[in-house]
Amino acid sequence: MSQVNCGYDEARVLTMAERGKRLGWVALELDKTMLRILKLEAIGYDFSSRPQGEETFILDSLMRSAASYGETFGADSIETTFPDFFDFFRARGFDTDDKHAFAPMSTIVKYEYH
Repeated sequence: MSQVNCGYDEARVLTMAERGKRLGWVALELDKTMLRILKLEAIGYDFSSRPQGEETFILDSLMRSAASYGETFGADSIETTFPDFFDFFRARGFDTDDKHAFAPMSTIVKYEYH
């Protein structure tokens, strides 16, 4: 696959693909214990309307993959650098304001102890 130009030099980029076709990607950074989602994209989705079907699945999967990555490397909270869109993050338990969405990592990554 070709490189993803996310506009951030130091970002880690996770991609989602099926049969060699890129479906979407998420650019993220870790700042101590904060995972920051810099950009989130499902190929073909332009954010002008509520994501539907496979778009929602791809965006949700990428967000959860980013959270898992961040938790693995010590993040205990997660935030975006962009405003929520059509309540996508709010529907997943995030708090939101005019500038971003944010939540403790435990909102997304859960542990069960037996």
